[in-house]
Amino acid sequence: MRTVKIFYILVIVAFLSGCGLENMANKYNTVNFITTPSPLETHGGEVALNLEAKFIEKYFAKQAIVDFTPVLVYKEGETAFKTIRIQGEEATGGESTIFNATGGSFKYQDEIIYSDKMKNSSLEIRAVAALTGKQLKVKEKEKVFETRNLAKGVIATSTRVKNTEDLANNNHGYEHETILEETATIYFLVNQSNIRTTEKSNESVKALKKFAENGFKTHSIEIISFASPEGTVNTNDNVSEKRMNSTVNYTKKLLQSLKVDGAKNSELYIKTSVGEDWNGFEELVSNSSIKEKRKINNIINSITNVDEREQQIRDLAEIYNAIEDNVLPQLRKAKIIIRSYEPKRTDEEIAKISTTNPETLTLNELLFSATLYSDQETKTSIYNKVVELHNDWRGYNNLACIYLAKNNLTEAMQFLDKAERLGGVNSDILNNRGIVALRRGDLATAQKLFNQANTSENNQAILEIKKGNYAKAARFFKNEKTYNATLAQLLNGEDNARCNEENADCYYLNAIGSARSKNNEAVIKHLTQAINADPKYKEEAIADLEFFNLRTNERFIDLTK
Repeated sequence: MRTVKIFYILVIVAFLSGCGLENMANKYNTVNFITTPSPLETHGGEVALNLEAKFIEKYFAKQAIVDFTPVLVYKEGETAFKTIRIQGEEATGGESTIFNATGGSFKYQDEIIYSDKMKNSSLEIRAVAALTGKQLKVKEKEKVFETRNLAKGVIATSTRVKNTEDLANNNHGYEHETILEETATIYFLVNQSNIRTTEKSNESVKALKKFAENGFKTHSIEIISFASPEGTVNTNDNVSEKRMNSTVNYTKKLLQSLKVDGAKNSELYIKTSVGEDWNGFEELVSNSSIKEKRKINNIINSITNVDEREQQIRDLAEIYNAIEDNVLPQLRKAKIIIRSYEPKRTDEEIAKISTTNPETLTLNELLFSATLYSDQETKTSIYNKVVELHNDWRGYNNLACIYLAKNNLTEAMQFLDKAERLGGVNSDILNNRGIVALRRGDLATAQKLFNQANTSENNQAILEIKKGNYAKAARFFKNEKTYNATLAQLLNGEDNARCNEENADCYYLNAIGSARSKNNEAVIKHLTQAINADPKYKEEAIADLEFFNLRTNERFIDLTK
């Protein structure tokens, strides 16, 4: 008799428990699922889901466990978020407990890696319930609940970043204007300002004459005169001034005799009388073998009164003779500096020669010539010549940039490897490797390489958009109105941000901004501009959930049909 009673109790328990699952399944539509955001959005390459589920009282069976799995379903397949197990008050193994009498709720968060096929998708939640407890084995009963749809698609505006990184290929080193210079130094006797015959033929003057004979156009002619710091300041200022005047007169006659361009043009002359040359004095003493030179320099740096400073140095009698013999004579001087413009080919000449006789150009001219062409075929030919004629790393690096412009990352990396084998690790190559990593989605590597390359703010801003750091990206872009800058501002919540570039991409982005600020008139205006400039945006607008609230708008329908 006792055995029969136990049997009936187990049957009743199982029956009631089974009824509990059926009741939960029948009333499953009373469970309130709230997804945030809705629709879902992708940021930093991921789709994040925040889910809250609320259960009414008397709904959740005491011995039930339910596995909830949100799943993003799309045409090519599906991707599941993590599963969460919820338990009744008499069950075990769940992450959260729902009481039968009062009901309750749970919150859930997870993220999955985004792919473009998720744009047109739906978020559904799948639930499988089972029974557990003291009288029952785990999952003795199991019930699959009806699938519930929670949200439509994924907003992918954050993926609309343009590949407008700053490529590191401006490394030609060519200067349109190069200033060449030559310096001659004339020395004087103590307190004298006349130029001795021996000084007119010293080696530096000979070099100056040879330089002047090149016949280049003159940039400037500078004369700087000095005096040694001995005697009074006034005396030394006067002698320095006289040395300047005598050197100017000598220079004019010399350059005129050599028929130097501008020799008679007084506006080209720069004249400076320094007076006592304490800086030169300190430098000569520091580089000398004079004893107590630290003491001398301490006197120079600690005493501002030049007369007192000079006297204290004179008081160092045991070393003053060395100063008088080896230092002071080198300070009684004047310098003549001639600066001239290096002759250059015109850009037109360089461009023509680069494709006809590239071997006659210098390396820098050849690298520069590529910037004078807009077509990639000619640029490629020139950089190949750089490699062939000079075996220079910049040829490979700049070829890599051409492939980066085509978004051919594999070829770009091959040329960057060759560039690094020739030129070693440098900022240009690091920067371009960082761009490759950025476009491949390896954001950690991109950041490391950009740090090493000290990359531009524009490159860092694009990386921050892809990381999902929109406020930081907007700060890097400052107040720009370019496409990527506007994208960063919109993603940062600045719905009134607008792009000022007149192209289809910017028009479409402005339509998104107008939709976010609920300005339907502006949406239609900008979408019309975008579709007229590029018809592909008609299909994009139809699928884009940014315009979900306009799908019943007649003007939107007419525009996209």
